[in-house]
Amino acid sequence: CGHLGGKVLVPTQEAINKLVAARLAADVAGVPTVLIARTDADAANLITSDIDERDRPFVIGKERTSEGFYHVKNGIEACISRGLSYAPYADLLWMETSHPDLGQARAFAQAIHARFPGKLLAYNCSPSFNWAANLSEKEMLTFREDLAELGYRFQFITLAGFHALNTSMFEVSKAYKSRGMAGYSELQEREFALQSAGFQAVKHQAFVGTQYFDFVQNTVQQGQSSTVAMAGSTETEQFHN
Repeated sequence: CGHLGGKVLVPTQEAINKLVAARLAADVAGVPTVLIARTDADAANLITSDIDERDRPFVIGKERTSEGFYHVKNGIEACISRGLSYAPYADLLWMETSHPDLGQARAFAQAIHARFPGKLLAYNCSPSFNWAANLSEKEMLTFREDLAELGYRFQFITLAGFHALNTSMFEVSKAYKSRGMAGYSELQEREFALQSAGFQAVKHQAFVGTQYFDFVQNTVQQGQSSTVAMAGSTETEQFHN
C-alpha cells in the first residue's frame, strides 16, 4: 500500500524492465492490455540501489540501512523524474500521493505533458485520505473535474467497496440488534426505492445470473427441464418490479 511506511524504491531501469516484460507478455499472449506505471517516490525515502544514474540526484549520501538500502530524497521532483522515464513504456502514469492536492497534481501533469503531450494520467482518490480535513465541500465537488482538465483520465477510489460494505453491514447489524427483522426490512425498503435509479441487486439470485443457467439447462434438455431454479423461487413470487 502506498500509504504505509517502509516503502523502498527500485532503480528506475528495473521498473522500466518490468513494464517492458509486461508488455511483451501481453503481446505474446495477444491480450489487449493497459499498462499503468506507478511510483511511490513522493513518500518513499529508500531505494535498493544507486546503480541508475537517473536516481543518483535523489540519493542522499553513501550511508546505507541495515538492509543495505540507500536513503533518497522523496517528493514531486522524484515523481516527475520517474514519470518521464516511464512514459514511453506505459499507457498511463500514476503518482501515488499522501493527500489530495490539486497543486501537486498540476505540477506533475504539466511536467509530464511538456515532454509527452496528452499522456494519460491516473489519480488515486484514496479512502486513506481524510477528505473533509484536506478539502472544503466546494473543492471536493469539483475535484474530479479539475483533475480531468489536467489529464487525469483514470480516477478511482481504492477500497470504496470495502468501506461501503463495512459501513452498511455495521448499520444493518445495529438495526437488527435493536429492532429485529424490522431493522433489516428497512434495508430492503431502501433497495426497492433505489430500483428507480437503476439498482438491480434487490433480486440477488437473478442478479448473479441464476436465470442464465436455467436457459442453458433448458437448451440442453430442449425446454423439458423440471429443475430450473428461478421458476417457483421465492424471489420470482415475492419480488416484483
